[in-house]
Amino acid sequence: MTHSPTRCSLFAAPASWHSIAACLQKGLLIISSQVKLDLTLGDLTKIGKSQKYTLSVDVEGGKLVVLKKQKDSQEDWNTFTHDKIRQLIKSQRVQNKLGIVFEKEKDKTQRKDFIFDSARKREAFCQLLQLMKNRHSNQDEPDMISVFIGTWNMGSVPPPKNITAWLASKGLGKTMDEMTVSIPQDIYVFGTQENSMGDKEWVDFLRGVLKEFTEMEYRPIAMQSLWNIKIAVLVKPEHENRISHVSTSSVKTGIANTLGNKGAVGVSFMFNGTSFGFVNCHLTSGNEKTARRNQNYLDILRLLSLGDKQLSSFDISLRFTHLFWFGDLNYRLDMDIQEILTYINRKEFEPLLKVDQLNLEKEKHKIFLRFSEEEITFPPTYRYERGSRDTYVWHKQKPTGVRTNVPSWCDRILWKSHPETHINCNSYGELCGTAA
Repeated sequence: MTHSPTRCSLFAAPASWHSIAACLQKGLLIISSQVKLDLTLGDLTKIGKSQKYTLSVDVEGGKLVVLKKQKDSQEDWNTFTHDKIRQLIKSQRVQNKLGIVFEKEKDKTQRKDFIFDSARKREAFCQLLQLMKNRHSNQDEPDMISVFIGTWNMGSVPPPKNITAWLASKGLGKTMDEMTVSIPQDIYVFGTQENSMGDKEWVDFLRGVLKEFTEMEYRPIAMQSLWNIKIAVLVKPEHENRISHVSTSSVKTGIANTLGNKGAVGVSFMFNGTSFGFVNCHLTSGNEKTARRNQNYLDILRLLSLGDKQLSSFDISLRFTHLFWFGDLNYRLDMDIQEILTYINRKEFEPLLKVDQLNLEKEKHKIFLRFSEEEITFPPTYRYERGSRDTYVWHKQKPTGVRTNVPSWCDRILWKSHPETHINCNSYGELCGTAA
């Protein structure tokens, strides 16, 4: 009995801070490094314990409660409203240590340092505190917004009815904790390849699963397709009026650049004063087609018409505050198949990443100049036996004979941001499953 192969979907949830200047306007500066999150969201949510304190964040009420346990079992607590929390200072040396600067009186502040159970707990607390401050802000633009980006080569098979595991960033790699799913993302961006669904059908499906997952009616702001390559962007209802200057485009890179089976689709918009660009692509396949993939990338960079038309003399990597580029990039591993399988079985990915064509071409400055990618800690996403998470299908029958497709990280998510901005990637991983 033979099984058709399946592709893994990839997810990343980068939280995007606009700039230190914007943060300072609200009196909250976060000095951040990449950390996983672990938090619960409720009316009054207990987040982390220091040696002597319990910290609770009341998101709806806009309060932080600092509860101190006394030796005689008595409790002493202080309540700080959102506007009295002036600064968070994350220790770089002690990853689970956090300093909080409170406003006590006019022009007088007090700093307290807390030790959390882990760096995950600390980061969770910081994100929830930021959410509270955003919710009670009088400013038009939040200091921080969160973006979910998913890419999925669907293999021309309809999606399963339930894809919440994808939305929750569950799977292999850098994933968010179970409790983090309590906080819906501000923006969801879905890039698919070999997606046989109609555009309206696909958007309606995404809205349905988002409503079930978040209990919110997300608004579609853009949908663009090129044959079966699609990108859909949905935002929280509260952000709909913050979105402007929406632009969509596509570029064909198939045979003679006239076929749309390979190419890219893109969406750009302004979120208040910040420009965003998103590119979903499906590049040329084949182990030996590295140069062709590089050319695909350069064609898309040059021809995709997004963003401010006054910046059309610049390629799209220079037009946006934040540009995210993702999809089935199809770059392969330059190594013998049996060696690759041995390293995968040992969960030793570093030797494989050293022969990853995308990394090698990037190091030569041929592609993705000054783009960033989160560390890869998950197995190659291409190409599993359907229904399996550990068996790769690497022989493919072609009219010209049997073709070897080595396991590879074909599916990727990269980004490029202005120097004064900061991206904190909270998750980057893969989710495999059988599309029914």
